[in-house]
Amino acid sequence: MVPTKKILFTILLALTGISQSVRVLAQEKPLSDSAYISLITVSPGEEIYAHYGHTAIRVADPKNGFDLVFNYGLFDFNSPNFLFRFVKGETDYLCGAYTYSDFLLEYQMENRNVTEQVLNLNPQEKESIWQALVKNIQPEFRTYRYNFFFNNCSTKPRDVIVRGIQGNVNYRSDLHFPTLRSVVHHYTNSHPWTQFGIDLLIGAQADDSASLSDQQFAPELLFESFGTAVIIDDSAKIRPLVLETRQAVSQDVSKLPKPSRLPGPVPVAWFLCLSVAACTLYEFLKHKHYQAVTAVLYGIFGIIGSIIAFMVLFSIHPTTHVNYLLLWLNPLQLIFAFGMIFGSFRKRIANPYLAVNLLLQLSALAGIWFLPQHVHPAMLPLLLLLLMRSALGTWQLRKKTA
Repeated sequence: MVPTKKILFTILLALTGISQSVRVLAQEKPLSDSAYISLITVSPGEEIYAHYGHTAIRVADPKNGFDLVFNYGLFDFNSPNFLFRFVKGETDYLCGAYTYSDFLLEYQMENRNVTEQVLNLNPQEKESIWQALVKNIQPEFRTYRYNFFFNNCSTKPRDVIVRGIQGNVNYRSDLHFPTLRSVVHHYTNSHPWTQFGIDLLIGAQADDSASLSDQQFAPELLFESFGTAVIIDDSAKIRPLVLETRQAVSQDVSKLPKPSRLPGPVPVAWFLCLSVAACTLYEFLKHKHYQAVTAVLYGIFGIIGSIIAFMVLFSIHPTTHVNYLLLWLNPLQLIFAFGMIFGSFRKRIANPYLAVNLLLQLSALAGIWFLPQHVHPAMLPLLLLLLMRSALGTWQLRKKTA
C-alpha cells in the first residue's frame, strides 16, 4: 500500500535505461532453472501512506546474474495537482524495477519487517510472470490509475501472479474482516486522527460486505491469503502456492516510536460538546443567543461538509458516492455561517434555518442506529453540539412568535 519514497522515484527516473535493459535481458534468453519469483510483503510504517504496508514482486535468477524487485507503488508527490488528483481519485502510479538490495535498504532504514514468500511455480509460470513484469515497466505500460481499495500496489502484484499461473488459485482462507472500513480501522487503530478523517470521507459503500479478494488491498492480508493458498491445475493436482517463507528484514522493536500522547478525536469532540453545552445552557437561562458561536460552529462544519460533498459528487473513489453524514455535515452550513454576517439574514432566515436543521440532525441522530453506514464515535458529540445550537435557535424562534 505504501508508495515508495520520492528519492527512489527520482532514482528510478534517472535510470532511464533500466526498463530497456530488462527488456533486452528478457528477450535474449528465458529464466534459468535457478530462477525463483517471490511475493515481498513490508509491514506497516508510521507515515500516513505507510499504515497498510507494502507489496512487491522479486525475480531472482542467480545463473543469469540479476535480482530485481518490481514495485507498483511509485509516484511523484510533486507532480502537478497531486493532492487534488489523489482526493478526486485520479492519481497515476508507476511500476518500476530496481535491485533487491536497494529495496531492502529502504526498509532497513525505516525499521520495518520485510517478508518473502517464494512461490511454488513451474518454469512456464515463472516465465509468464517474468514477461508480464518486464512489459509493465516499459514507458508505454508502466503508468496505471491508482485506486486505494481495488487497484493498488498490493492488488497489482497479486493479479500479475494469478494470471501467470496455469490453474486456479484457491486461497483456503476465511474472511478476516466483514467490511472494507473494518480493514481500514484495523490498520489505523494506533492513528486515531487518520481513522477519523477516513471515516468522514468514505461512505456507506465501505460498510458493504467485502470479499477476501476485496480485502487483499491490504498487503498483510494478501500475505496471509498466499500462505494458505493452493494451486489446482487442469488435472486436479494440488500444490501449495508458497514454497518457502523467509524473513528478509526483522524489525527492531526497541527502536519503534512511542505512542503519541496527544488526545484523540473522541476526547476532543466530547470536550467541545461539553463546552458548547455549558455555553448553550447559560444562554437558555439568560434568555440569550450568541449567534456568533452558532455561526462559527456551522462555518467549521460547513467546510467539512463541503469536502464530503466534493467526494460524493466528483471523486471517482468507489466508496465515497453515498455518505449519510451529509444530513448534518453539508455545504449549506457554510452558506448559513456567511449569511450570519448580515443583519437581515439573522432576523429573517437564521432561526427558521436552524429549525429545519434541527429536524435533519434529529434524523441523523436516529440514523446512527438504522442507516447502513458506520459512524465514528467522535461524530456523536459533534452532532449533539450542533443539535444544541439548532434547538436554541428554534426556541428563540418560538419565543419571538409567541
